[in-house]
Amino acid sequence: MTLPTDTTVLDGPAILAAARAVAPVLREEAEAGERGRRLTPRAVEALRSTGVFRMAMPRAWGGPEVDIRTQTEIIEELSAADGAAGWCAMIGSDGGFYTAPLEDSVARGLYPDLDMITAGWIVPAGRLHRVAGGYRLEGRWQFGSGCTHADVIIGGALVCEDGAPVMTEDGRPETRVAMLPAGEFEILDTWHTTGLAGSGSHDYAVEGAFVPAEQTFRFGDLRRRRRAGTLYAWPGMFFANLPGVPLGIARAALHSAEQILADKMLVPEMRPAREDPRVRAGVAQVHAMVGAARSYQYDVLGELWSTLETGAEPSLRLRAALVGAHMHTIRTCRDAVRLLADVVGSASIYRRCPLERHQRDLTTIGQHLMGQPKIMEMAGALWLGVDKALARHPLSAEGLI
Repeated sequence: MTLPTDTTVLDGPAILAAARAVAPVLREEAEAGERGRRLTPRAVEALRSTGVFRMAMPRAWGGPEVDIRTQTEIIEELSAADGAAGWCAMIGSDGGFYTAPLEDSVARGLYPDLDMITAGWIVPAGRLHRVAGGYRLEGRWQFGSGCTHADVIIGGALVCEDGAPVMTEDGRPETRVAMLPAGEFEILDTWHTTGLAGSGSHDYAVEGAFVPAEQTFRFGDLRRRRRAGTLYAWPGMFFANLPGVPLGIARAALHSAEQILADKMLVPEMRPAREDPRVRAGVAQVHAMVGAARSYQYDVLGELWSTLETGAEPSLRLRAALVGAHMHTIRTCRDAVRLLADVVGSASIYRRCPLERHQRDLTTIGQHLMGQPKIMEMAGALWLGVDKALARHPLSAEGLI
């Protein structure tokens, strides 16, 4: 499907409706994407047709500048069709956030088309060597989700001069994120993994590419934003929609399980599974787990958005809720689907069963930085106002949480 580019039509609700419309295509392509360890061209174009990659682009460019709750709902809808496609949509739509601290002319040079796709890793795994007018970038990065179909790729890097890291005023190594056309990077075939196989999250590398200074930024620059609008008022907004992926996968898993259980006969009892108290209790528990996580996640996002709309800074307690909700949603969805597999029984171990892939996808998402236990420790520090713990945490030091 192709949507009109008139921004009076292509807003958040229109993108959400388009995401629902392309779901059958994404489901059809999921198996081929898994085999190829990348999204198929048909899946990529289906995603692009929805407008999802432009959802964070500013209104000043003709973009929809979709609020973060609706963005999360869009990602959830796509992920219910295929977790890998939802993950790539979530990552691929980050261009609107990353260009916020750049000069408009520079940003539009990188993104002449609002539906261009972004990939890359913000962690400083590379090095930016200072040269006249900018930097020479070298390095190798992991987790380049969607890099096989990206138009722009980013890479976090240490800034170096004369071979040594440059230090900031507070004594930490200076880091910046470089943005370049995807063709500047070499994609390395490394993505042999438990789940999210279709996301094509390969390593990528570059050796000595020139990056103009104006195509780099520090995360601190996101606070000194050039762009107005609530969507750009919080530096960590680019990963605020991540929980839509596990929520969508868990929703799809429930649908798959209910379809299986509709016809399943228990052995050796030889009675319908739907009549078994254990099965009924398990399904009810999973609905409660996923539903409660979803409600909390959207409540927190709504409170964040409302706070930012007033021009206020999020309190430590709101930041604690935001950080904790991310890990809670990821881990709860993973645990819920594992429980669901136990309820369904042996049918869930076959590759032909959708639950098998849902489990693997959620296991992989659980290893993401925002799904690891150390993030909950960070949330606890925020809840308790432990300044020293906040100051030494890299994400906090960069102003991302």
